[in-house]
Order: sequence, then structure tokens, then C-alpha cells
Amino acid sequence: MNQLKFIDQLKSSEQVTVVDNITRNEFYENFVNKGKPVVIKGMTSNWKALEWNIEYFKSRERGVKIPIKKAKVEDGTQDRMILSDYLELLMRYEEDLKKGLTPDKLGYLHDLPFFFIFPEYQKDIEPFDVSLLPKWYRAKWQDYIQFFIGATGSLTPLHFDTLLTNNLFFQIVGKKKFILIDGNQKELCYLKGWRWARFDPNNPDYKIFPKAIEVRKKEVIIGPGDILYMPPGMLHQVHGLSESISFNIDWHTPKSARQGVAAIVKGAPLKNIYYNTLVYLGLSLNIPAKHIFPFYKSYLNYIS
Repeated sequence: MNQLKFIDQLKSSEQVTVVDNITRNEFYENFVNKGKPVVIKGMTSNWKALEWNIEYFKSRERGVKIPIKKAKVEDGTQDRMILSDYLELLMRYEEDLKKGLTPDKLGYLHDLPFFFIFPEYQKDIEPFDVSLLPKWYRAKWQDYIQFFIGATGSLTPLHFDTLLTNNLFFQIVGKKKFILIDGNQKELCYLKGWRWARFDPNNPDYKIFPKAIEVRKKEVIIGPGDILYMPPGMLHQVHGLSESISFNIDWHTPKSARQGVAAIVKGAPLKNIYYNTLVYLGLSLNIPAKHIFPFYKSYLNYIS
């Protein structure tokens, strides 16, 4: 196959399956067990959170400062401010964009354990259908949520989830574009460290990254109420197409937890082995999550 054809393959993205609602059996049989992504619609339509706006958050402000990641998400540098101040900056940023201005880049509220800090908002995402999660996670599902709020143009570079977990990603406000690459292609993406890629599939440079010409990608846009499932190890690059509020839950099956532990031979950080071992013990030995979570909780800050 010649080089031109490879480029054509990369540019013509494969489709991600989209379904209206889904049963647990369908979800595991057709997607989890096969390592395939899927977009699920119709399972969050009753959530009050789909109506969230800045006025609502400001009316409930209680002065807690939260971390906002600066220009490069992967660097981890942060500012701290109260939520309503950040949302005010976000609103002004979006207004400037609509005026054709070029405002200074805004920070990104990224990987925040939101419902630990603001439990009063949890009722806005209820009823929460826990059927897609393993039973081990269901009693305290909210403990595993990480939150994202960002502006138009926000970017999370190409990476995979550090513990090699399954990922359910919930879009609440606005739209995001995901570029997805199967984990078996990670060596074509020029990783730096354990999980971040140097290759940019949105603006590919094949002179610098010649192996990436063989990458096959999928693209999908998700909007309010959509749920995107990504299997363990799937690389994803995330683009904010508008101001956006989202959250995700990283979770393991016994199989993915076992593979996460075994990833030490592939260069996974020792901390990853610790967290994956905790979950594997919980899932495989039926140790209740309430006994494991106090040791696992620090993971929520680890990935932040």
C-alpha cells in the first residue's frame, strides 16, 4: 500500500456506533467485551444538569477555591479560584470570541472530583442509571467522577487513561469532538512518558512522525445528554467546540484491572500498579468498595 493511500485512510475517519439507550447485556456484549467505543443517547434526558448555566452556579457559590489548569493540560500547572469567578471569565471569553476578538487563552477546569467538593450538585444528575457499571462501583458511583469545564478551543492532547480503565464520558453542556485511536496503535503515536502522545492526529506532521501515517482514527462529536464509552487503553484527543461542561467515570472490570496491574512490564508507573491492585482485589475477592476507596481516593488527585 502506498503512502498516499495511508494518508487517505487517516483522513477518512471510521464511524463510532451511536445507539438510543442500551441494556447492560447489550453494552457488555457488543462494546465492553469487544473493546469498541459507542455513543449512547437518551439515558440522561431527565437530568436538571442539562440546564446548568452561570447564574445557577453563582446563586449557589460558597467561596471554595478550585484548581484551574493553565495552558497545557499535561503539564499540570494550576491557578486556584472560586467557581463563579472562573465561570465569569469563561462567559467573557466566549463573548469576546463572538465579537471576533482574540482573548488570552483561558485555563481549563480539568479532572476535578467535583461532587466531593460540591455534593449539593449531585441531585442534578439523578436519577443516575448505574446499570452500565460493575456492581462493585454502584453504591458510591459519585466517588469516581471527575469533572471538566472549559472554553471553546479547549484541548486535551492525545493520551490514554493512565490506569487503563474503561471510561464513561458524560457531556452536559456544549459540544466536544473526540478523536479516538485504538490502543493497539499507541506505538505509532510517539508516546512521551507513560500515556501522552507527541503525535497530533488533528494536525498530523508525517515528516516528524513518519510511523503515524499508518494510524487509523475514529472521530465523533458529542453534545448535551450524550454518553461516550471508551475501552481501556484507547487514545483520545478532546476538542472543546464550545463552552463545555462534562464529567467522566473511570472504572475497571476484573479483566481490565488485571491487565492494568500487568502493565508494570510495559512501563506503567508504580502508583498505577498500586491503584489497579486495590481495585483488582476489590473486584476479584468481593471486598466491598467502601473498604478499598479510602486507599484509592488519592487517585482522584493523582490524575489531576
